[in-house]
Amino acid sequence: MLAVAALSGTLLTGCDDGTVTLRFRPAEGQELDYVTTVDSVTTTHLPCFPPTEPRRDHTSLDAHQRILEVGDDGVLVEVALSRPGIGTRTFTMRFDRAAQLTEVERVEGIPAEALGELGLSEIFPPAAGAPPAEPLAPGDRWTIDDVVLLTGQDEPTRLVGDGRLVELGVEDGVDVATVESTTALPVNTRTEASTGTRSLNGVQQTSVTATYELADGALRRADAVTTGSFALVLGPPPGGGGDPCSGTLEVEVRSSVTRVD
Repeated sequence: MLAVAALSGTLLTGCDDGTVTLRFRPAEGQELDYVTTVDSVTTTHLPCFPPTEPRRDHTSLDAHQRILEVGDDGVLVEVALSRPGIGTRTFTMRFDRAAQLTEVERVEGIPAEALGELGLSEIFPPAAGAPPAEPLAPGDRWTIDDVVLLTGQDEPTRLVGDGRLVELGVEDGVDVATVESTTALPVNTRTEASTGTRSLNGVQQTSVTATYELADGALRRADAVTTGSFALVLGPPPGGGGDPCSGTLEVEVRSSVTRVD
């Protein structure tokens, strides 16, 4: 549910009329480091089980990114995600010209569970919500209406909302641009495991504020808040006996991505 991609950035090319064009055009060999922190609160109500207190989690991840290849079909990036005291998991990913994840080509390193509750899609969301490829001035808005296929969901859903170029400015002598977006994503998923099935049905709302450097398009920092309210159904494993248990699940996820010089 973390709608923040700590990639090398959406290039913001300045124009003489005071506008910028948001494009992803990194340099081959470019390397960037980020720290991602995530705080989440999950509240579950299931009448079939004893009441539980809300679950609170804190996760910190380091991300080292290296641009391997830039071509007409996108950008190939090596991303090393590590959790202090746990280890490193390395992904080779392809991103489109809007800096959105389109394909994972290779995975190496520690098991995914070692990184905590965060899945890959939470750190690099699917290609959705990209700004238009045209000059934008502070205050300009764009509509987000994209098709997204979630893990555990047979049919695509639609990510809807809007984005806005908030302002252009200078930080520590560096020209920057700040972008905001708000989106709503209907969720209707079903996952199966040997211990049982889980179905979620509801909507998650996400607000993101991100600041980019104008010179090379590198992401400087980003903050996101995601809330979701879902109908939750736990069932027996496929082919197993037992009655399903219906309840609710509410989540709040606050995340922060910061570039490390």
